[in-house]
Amino acid sequence: MRTIVTLSVAMLSILLSTCKQATQPDNGGQGIIVPGEGVEGIKLGDLKETVVAKLGNPTSVGWADGIYRSWRAYFYDEGSRVNPIMKIHFCFIDSGVDYGPLDEISIGPAYKGRTKEGIGVGSLLSQVHQAYGSPDRSLNFPQQNWIDEAYCINQHMFQIHYEDSIVTACSIGYFIPMPEYPLYPCR
Repeated sequence: MRTIVTLSVAMLSILLSTCKQATQPDNGGQGIIVPGEGVEGIKLGDLKETVVAKLGNPTSVGWADGIYRSWRAYFYDEGSRVNPIMKIHFCFIDSGVDYGPLDEISIGPAYKGRTKEGIGVGSLLSQVHQAYGSPDRSLNFPQQNWIDEAYCINQHMFQIHYEDSIVTACSIGYFIPMPEYPLYPCR
């Protein structure tokens, strides 16, 4: 009788783990970028506690200042502290006292995640255009071989930075629209 119960429990465990695996999307072990929404299941508007609950403590914490807004930032880097490579960072609106809602997410060269269309760091400009069409804004810096493009998706900017027509970084923002920013494509 004990053998039958043990065998039944083992079979049930295998069945449940198989069902769990079947319902999760197969992304090749890489993270997920959702343009206009978020990264790694973290969405614009989330609180810092949500980021920490999903990704753990950041590598470092700091501030970012812009012309129209300031942020408190959580950095998740790879490499050594002497020579880190940005993987991803989250900018929370600086309320002057504490962290506000998540306003911008930036993805750096160490991040291996992709969009459902397969776009991520290392993708070609032509692949991005095939997936998303013409950008809502494009800035070309020929002396540096840089291009910055932005799409307006779900009323949020999806900005892509290219070097030599290869994606090297991208960002999603802003949770609170920034219409005063002249390069903001979501009007």
